[in-house]
Amino acid sequence: MEKNPYLKKKTRIVLLMIVSQLLLSAFVGYWLVTQYKNEKQLLNRELRGHYYDVKNEMFDRLIYEAIITPIIENQDKSDLSGIQFKDIELTDEKKLELSQSIIEVLNENEQGLDKLFEYYTSVYPRTRPDDRTRNLIFTIQNYIFQAGIRFGNYWNREEEGETFEIKLDEKLFRELYLLRLEYNNIHVKANWQEPVVKVDSVEHVMGIYRYDNEAEMYEMVILFSNYQLYLLGVISFQLIFAFILLSITAFALIFTYHSYLRQINLSVLRSDFINNITHELKIPVATAKAALEALRSFGMQADPKIMGEYLDMVANEMNRLDGLTSRVLDHSKLEKNQKNLKLESTDLGDFIEQCLKNMHILFVEKNIDVSFKMAEQDITIDIDRLYFEGVLKNLIDNSIKYGGDNTQIAIDMKTEPKQVCISISDNGPGIPENHINKVFDKFFRVPKGDQHNIKGFGLGLSFVALVIKQHGGTIKAQNNTNGGCSFTIKLPLVQ
Repeated sequence: MEKNPYLKKKTRIVLLMIVSQLLLSAFVGYWLVTQYKNEKQLLNRELRGHYYDVKNEMFDRLIYEAIITPIIENQDKSDLSGIQFKDIELTDEKKLELSQSIIEVLNENEQGLDKLFEYYTSVYPRTRPDDRTRNLIFTIQNYIFQAGIRFGNYWNREEEGETFEIKLDEKLFRELYLLRLEYNNIHVKANWQEPVVKVDSVEHVMGIYRYDNEAEMYEMVILFSNYQLYLLGVISFQLIFAFILLSITAFALIFTYHSYLRQINLSVLRSDFINNITHELKIPVATAKAALEALRSFGMQADPKIMGEYLDMVANEMNRLDGLTSRVLDHSKLEKNQKNLKLESTDLGDFIEQCLKNMHILFVEKNIDVSFKMAEQDITIDIDRLYFEGVLKNLIDNSIKYGGDNTQIAIDMKTEPKQVCISISDNGPGIPENHINKVFDKFFRVPKGDQHNIKGFGLGLSFVALVIKQHGGTIKAQNNTNGGCSFTIKLPLVQ
């Protein structure tokens, strides 16, 4: 069972984030559905509007061809009762009355005749007539209705007791209607149904219906399909906005969650660091305190030899304490670039050999096997010898601490184009993959709770990375295929 005190809080935060994202997704989904329904209603009204516009335009064209044109062609005749209207049977009296009324209207509106005839004779799709032309058309239609002329629908249906003298061409009407939809970029499919359609079969479908109450069925039905994709295209901006909004929100929540996890890790690292530094500082303080207490309480001042040993012990512990604090301070100065490197031209192979000789006693005590393979040619670069020796010692000490006794360490140096590569490998347990990218972070140590079997503050590898960076190089850690890990340093040959 995990003992992390942040587990419950982390679970609550994750649940809160999930619920927030779900609520936002539900709101956005409701908004999109509402937009879709609104656009569907608008589309339905627009389809109906185009239907009646085309129907009126066809009637206008029929009026012009069947009535107005014959009247204009015969307006100079003394007897207008003999005009032949196309497919229309009227008495001579009604013909005369209708012809005179229309001629009078046309003569009174000479300025609008050009636009009227332009509208009647224009190629489809026609532009909508202006108000003056529309009023002129309505006036002419009113005289036609007074003469008893009626207009049939495009399916040529006759109603009881009344004959429709002027009838629409069904085929032409369908062609013009589809053409009008295409002209207005409405990409839907119109399906004409048989006049006899049951009520319950069309109520849920987008279309144009006309219901006959007496027959209890639809006398005209146009059903539309493929409108879903068209509507999605209409609300494409809203869809894109919703996708971006949800993506940004999800990214923000994930980023916040990762930030929270980093804060947890930092809190754990801080706690481990405090525990470790307290443990490390407590030992020299306790040892020095015990030595001074022995000198004061047991009368050892009389024996100069014993007193010297105890004073040496106090001095060593104070030096150790000074070294611990100096490491923290030096790391902080390096991090702020307040430590200026003293670069000296150095034969890198000889320098590494000398560092290994200085650490020879440590290798013998712990039975550590260290091998060093030099480059084929001499490599001379500018380094700060003191700090670079600290880099090598930290890396080797890191392998020894985590590998234990009988560790095998291999140091390999070779040249690459414009840089020198130094690899330090061991056969230890390696570094967990989820921590390998964090080993150079300040104060980071592979989490082991409050155990102090491995000394340190988590500054060694961070110090190494800072020194290498100030030398203009890079360092990378990776696990070996056969176990253990490798630290690879790359330094430029020309600085």
